[in-house]
Amino acid sequence: MASFSIIINASLDVVWKHLYYKIEHPEAFVPGVSEVIILEKNHDFVVRQMTITMNAIASNVVEKITATPYHVRFELLEHPKFNGYVANEAVFISENETQLTYTMHWMDKQTQIAFENPEIMKNAVLKTKDYIENKL
Repeated sequence: MASFSIIINASLDVVWKHLYYKIEHPEAFVPGVSEVIILEKNHDFVVRQMTITMNAIASNVVEKITATPYHVRFELLEHPKFNGYVANEAVFISENETQLTYTMHWMDKQTQIAFENPEIMKNAVLKTKDYIENKL
């Protein structure tokens, strides 16, 4: 499990609105994302397909996304190499500060070994922080 937390200089409400926006617009928050297509959307979940390019290798990914206040879960439905999910959680610190944590729970499909790359989490959280704080 890889995890990374940071304090964002924005209210919990503002961070939550951006996390919710991220469901349909991940390219603004996650490095390497392109070609986002919403396959299904209802009150309980969203299923999205997107292309993620890492180290010059593009992969098509399908995720089922659920959101409850201050927590979003991105469960892999289709990925060429991994099973699992990523969780994004926002926690109130003060009126103008929110702690944001991304946690990756991915397992290699073949080896069943946990995929741990804290740099991926760090880069995604930093991109999210930058995006939110520059939208204020």
